[in-house]
Amino acid sequence: MIVAAAPVAPTDLDSLRLRNEFLEMPGLSISVSQVARLLGLRSEHAAAILETLANERFLTQTGTGLYHRASH
Repeated sequence: MIVAAAPVAPTDLDSLRLRNEFLEMPGLSISVSQVARLLGLRSEHAAAILETLANERFLTQTGTGLYHRASH
């Protein structure tokens, strides 16, 4: 019997897509409004994704509100 995997929530897909953008462009520095336009999201949703990635220490936020890859 094959069990279907649970569908991935749109937020998870959006987060994965944004994470891949940062991996493909190491120097990327982007604002909430730019992420919203890039992914076709509401600003609140874009901000939540960026905050989650920052909490995971994948991204850091600059004093001007831009997000970029955290140095590891």
